[in-house]
Amino acid sequence: MTADRRAAADVALRIADALADPVEVARALPPDRGHTLCDGLAGTALLHAALADAVPGSAARALAHWRLAAETLGAARPDGVYRGPGGLAASLTVGAGSVFRDEPPGDAVRDAVRWLAARAQALAARAEALEAHPWPGPVHDVMSGLTGIGRVLLAAHGSGLAAESASGLTAALSTLTRMVLDGTPDRPGRWRPAGRWPGPVPGHPGGGAVTGMAHGIAGPLALLALAETTGPPLPGRRAAVRVAADWLVAVREGGSWPPRVTGAGAGSGSGPRNGRRDAWCYGAPGIARALGPASAALGDPAYARLADQVLTASAGRPAAGWDTVGPGLCHGSAGVLVCALRAGHRTLARSAARVTVDLAAEASRGPSGLPAAGGTGLGFLNGAAGTCLALAQYAGLLPRSLAVPWDCLLLNA
Repeated sequence: MTADRRAAADVALRIADALADPVEVARALPPDRGHTLCDGLAGTALLHAALADAVPGSAARALAHWRLAAETLGAARPDGVYRGPGGLAASLTVGAGSVFRDEPPGDAVRDAVRWLAARAQALAARAEALEAHPWPGPVHDVMSGLTGIGRVLLAAHGSGLAAESASGLTAALSTLTRMVLDGTPDRPGRWRPAGRWPGPVPGHPGGGAVTGMAHGIAGPLALLALAETTGPPLPGRRAAVRVAADWLVAVREGGSWPPRVTGAGAGSGSGPRNGRRDAWCYGAPGIARALGPASAALGDPAYARLADQVLTASAGRPAAGWDTVGPGLCHGSAGVLVCALRAGHRTLARSAARVTVDLAAEASRGPSGLPAAGGTGLGFLNGAAGTCLALAQYAGLLPRSLAVPWDCLLLNA
């Protein structure tokens, strides 16, 4: 094992040990976030599930974290796969196969997949009822919408739960296919008016379209492309993959993408220049990963070459200059790391691993004794569990072939 990988393994194991007690994890978080995949127990459960082969006792830890997550879920409202019941359902669906090796999915996992399928159908019906062009933003994104839910259902479809996932998976893929093919070149189906932008970012008066993985077209592109090679057949899906990939190629600026494309036309390239261009959520690593499956689905190596060029450009700049924050998956260096690992880009992975090790080691020295507590959470997307998973993957602590890849939740695999 190289020195870089040893350092990553040491930090990963230290974080996992600090997150061992589910009661302590729950106590460190606000009550409404304790159960979540984004920040809390559903995320720490997934971490321990993935480490089941590498760390003795991790399977028991995962079960304890899932149990307490279910107990603290309460009346949390339905959402996507990061908060509420969907977060716990996604964590179980993705992680249970690592804990219960060589066993058929249990009732809890089947119920989780059924819940996600029903949620996908409800979101698809909402989109159809609105008959909306422009489409409502949260319906399609990774965080709260059909892309994140659809990816978990696609994983379930391929791991012995085709019957439970079928209705929701079909609804998700059909709705996203229609969305991509809707509209015109100047106003594509994912074009949003000023009042429908995700988060606190103000919208352009003329509306616009988001490019990135978390909230933009890269997420649906990744899901549709993966489904084209591993999912059930669906008319129009291949054409949608081509349309979405070509649009991303057309709006690229230099070696990256604007987080948002706004103004008079979708190809104007007039989006704001800030917005995490180097992060998984809005930036080049996530978009490049979406182009990889698109290349495979379409049998067109040009998209893969472009993705490699973009990642190489990121690797050519010092990590200190990346537009990322902290060691997390969504906004931080761990997200760059997992994208580089899946793309097989060793140079970028090495740079991202080094900065993630340094940042995670610093965060673990807080007075609480828990890594990153009080600021970015302890869970998967924004917290220490996700950072730990990325470092464990880099260090070779995770099985080469998990039953369901943990980073499918990022549409990275």
